[in-house]
Amino acid sequence: MSEYQKIKIENIEYFIIDSIQDFRAEDSFIHRSNKLAQFDGNGESKKHVGTYNGELGQRISNFFDYSTWGLEHIDSKKKRKTIDSARENGGIIQDNSCFFSKSNLLKYLDDAKAEYYAQEQIYHNDISQYYKERYQEVQSIENEHITFSIYDASDNLSQKQNRGYIRSDDYIWKLWRELILPKISYLSILKLVPVNQSEEINRPLFYFRILLDYQFRSFVHPSALGTKETEDIDITEIEQIKKSYRIGQERYRRAVIEYMPQCPFSKITDERLLIASHIKPYSVCIKEKREDQALDYLNGLALSPTFDRLFDQGYITFSDNGELICGTQLSSYTWEKLNINPTSKNKMRIFPESREDYLDYHRKHVFQDDVNDLV
Repeated sequence: MSEYQKIKIENIEYFIIDSIQDFRAEDSFIHRSNKLAQFDGNGESKKHVGTYNGELGQRISNFFDYSTWGLEHIDSKKKRKTIDSARENGGIIQDNSCFFSKSNLLKYLDDAKAEYYAQEQIYHNDISQYYKERYQEVQSIENEHITFSIYDASDNLSQKQNRGYIRSDDYIWKLWRELILPKISYLSILKLVPVNQSEEINRPLFYFRILLDYQFRSFVHPSALGTKETEDIDITEIEQIKKSYRIGQERYRRAVIEYMPQCPFSKITDERLLIASHIKPYSVCIKEKREDQALDYLNGLALSPTFDRLFDQGYITFSDNGELICGTQLSSYTWEKLNINPTSKNKMRIFPESREDYLDYHRKHVFQDDVNDLV
């Protein structure tokens, strides 16, 4: 399994043998308090994962190791499908082998803070009123990893819609529905098997993570600026950063490309196709009143557009010696099409000397994974 990426969970190494990265959080799934103004209804607690027929159906069956989608079962007391009726009728998809991580939920809330307080989408409610309480609720969770079970809540075979749904009756399922914001949030699921299998640890685990669309992420993390996570955010300051005119950007771009005249991935040297990508985001430098860093050529990498996007959005990062570090947010299919082997330890020509502080910031606050969990 040397071709698989590895991740460390509670000091146990796992291979990532499969992943689903793009389950958008629909408004119909979101908790009613977070719903967009254009939609009505309370939201349903079952998550759509695709059709269960045909080739796409085979894909989710293989992923979840479950093949009887559309099983009819009903809890006579609650008048709906429940974990109990699923257990009685063979509708359990995964029994206590799924988990969320506390650190991922906190990171999501850090990323979503700007949208909670300076809402770009139009919601039924002012969602800023919920932020502190939700952050504190996640902080109060005792364990880093919170396990839960999922069961088949799909359309019945007799209904002919063929829509596959998963659901859980565990507490963490209710909580993540309350945290996430519609349309701009995604569910990522990693399928893990232990590197060293034993009788005690031999079945797959499913690591559920929630992610925010890049353009809505707050890069000015409270931990980086020395403020409290639940402190009210300065909306005016956010808007100033968003609208700020990048003084000296052409001079900055020229200096970056002169120092690094070639994209290390595509080998492109045509300046018209190179982007001077900030390592420590421009908005953070301005927030910290460090214009010198915002315009420092050492705080920039010359990258062609696709790889600029990968770096800028935190799908990849670099070590202090220029070694490429790939995150776990993209599928193996995507890495293959990018001609990147995420398990290779390739040193890239990014001239890393004197960039250590900037690279450290990128690894900690822009990169979407925790580098300490990657093996």
